[in-house]
Amino acid sequence: MTSPTGEGGPGSLDLTVGEPPEKLPLDRPLALTPGYNPRRVQERVRTSVATAIVGALIALTLILAIAYVAGRISAKDLPQVTAALVTPLVGIAGTVLGFYFGSHRPDGGPEI
Repeated sequence: MTSPTGEGGPGSLDLTVGEPPEKLPLDRPLALTPGYNPRRVQERVRTSVATAIVGALIALTLILAIAYVAGRISAKDLPQVTAALVTPLVGIAGTVLGFYFGSHRPDGGPEI
């Protein structure tokens, strides 16, 4: 509690007692922070998705190559396995990369 004179005693909850008024500016903000920019988050997500899709395509290609060399997939089955697995992933990767690079603009794009 604060005493009637405005000074805090041992049990006072007034944290402003004893603070010089010049420590905290009253005429300007305490901290200057840049405004939130959703484009930064969008860019990170787009980059992550594009990297993950391309990484999955590379990993699948390597797995198929290793399986063929190791004898797990025969030469006659390789075209069918490739058509079933790689073709859709290449289509998805093309779509994602087209969206990713299509959304890049040298001037930073329109403001939101």
